[in-house]
Amino acid sequence: MAHIAVLHHSSALLVKYSAGHDNQLGWFLPNDDLHHLEHPEQAAKRILKEHAGITDATLKLVEIESFVGNNETWHLIFDYLAFPRSMTVSTGPTVSEAKWFEVDKLPSMEEFAHHGWGKSVLLKHALPKAQPAATA
Repeated sequence: MAHIAVLHHSSALLVKYSAGHDNQLGWFLPNDDLHHLEHPEQAAKRILKEHAGITDATLKLVEIESFVGNNETWHLIFDYLAFPRSMTVSTGPTVSEAKWFEVDKLPSMEEFAHHGWGKSVLLKHALPKAQPAATA
């Protein structure tokens, strides 16, 4: 699986998925399973395009998480940061909502899926990298 923390200056992109995504409600970082033989970075690019319509972004792998899931299988999560050229997004068929949030005004942990996992990833990796918008 790949998770992508999408940052544009001081904003982070969060998505809500249509019913049934991981049997969870709430905000997510854009994410999906890797396809058979798909490289994690290619998966991150595909997820950005399919879930948010983002085709031009710089990617950086920041962590590989591993744990045993509820179904007793081993999980690997590739956490990426993405820095798109613009804030223009278009949701794919599995996404019901996509919204930019200022990093200091993120939803509460309770509003995130998976007990706030996406917010934890943002706090750990993305927020130190977020940059205030340039002022003219």
